[in-house]
Formats: sequence, C-alpha cells, structure tokens
Amino acid sequence: MRLRGLIGGIVVLLMGACVAPEQAFVSDVELFDPDHSAIVELKQEQPNGYGELKIFLRTDSRFSEDSLTVRIVTFSPDSLRTEEYHRLIIPPTRRINALKQVVEIPYRRGVTLRKEGTYYFTLTPTRTVAGVEAVGICFRTE
Repeated sequence: MRLRGLIGGIVVLLMGACVAPEQAFVSDVELFDPDHSAIVELKQEQPNGYGELKIFLRTDSRFSEDSLTVRIVTFSPDSLRTEEYHRLIIPPTRRINALKQVVEIPYRRGVTLRKEGTYYFTLTPTRTVAGVEAVGICFRTE
C-alpha cells in the first residue's frame, strides 16, 4: 500500500514537471537579411502576463556568427508600436556534426504583457546572415 502511494506521488511529480511555464512562438525563414524579416506572433491569452522574453534562432552548419544586431519592431494588441536595435551575443557551441541547433538569447526581463491578444515581433538583421532556418520568441512566465 505504501509503495503504491509512493509510485503515485512520483507520477504526479513527473506530470507536473511536464507543464512548462514557457511558450515558444516561431517563424521559419528562407533568407534572414535586411530585406527579409522574420515576423513572430506571440498569442497572449491572459492579461497582465508577467515574465521574461528570449529570442531564439534555429541554425544549421552554415551559421558561424558570434554576435548579431537585429532591429526589433513590436506591435501590441492595443495598436502600440515600439522599435529598437538589439545586439544578440551568440554563445559558442561545440558541434561534433552538422546537426541543427537552437540558440537562446535573453531579450527582456520583467516584461508585463498587459493586453490579451496577439503581439507581433518583426526581427530584421542589420546584415545578411547565413544558416538561420527559424527565428522565435520564448515567453517564460514567472
């Protein structure tokens, strides 16, 4: 009887660990250069969502950058627009083979998404970048 309770408790803990407070929104790109932006839609279902935003890149073996400056234009559900430049510092990787990798870079902490609805992030690099297959935004609630 005690063993069954222990196993049930472990199952409940494992099921709880599978529920991540992080949402990822991604846009596939064929070209990532100043003429071809990535538009990422972040769907916020709860007003006053508080957390952290990260930018991520899915790359292939052609990607060899250690930093990248992108222009980020944000549109909120209540029609507000903001624009800024942000320098992404790419951590070094040790790839043994030509596998794809996902690089996450912190963008903003302590972000409050006040309105329910869709936020649009347009990310445009200031120069051509080879090897980027997808660009995305992670929103981790706190």
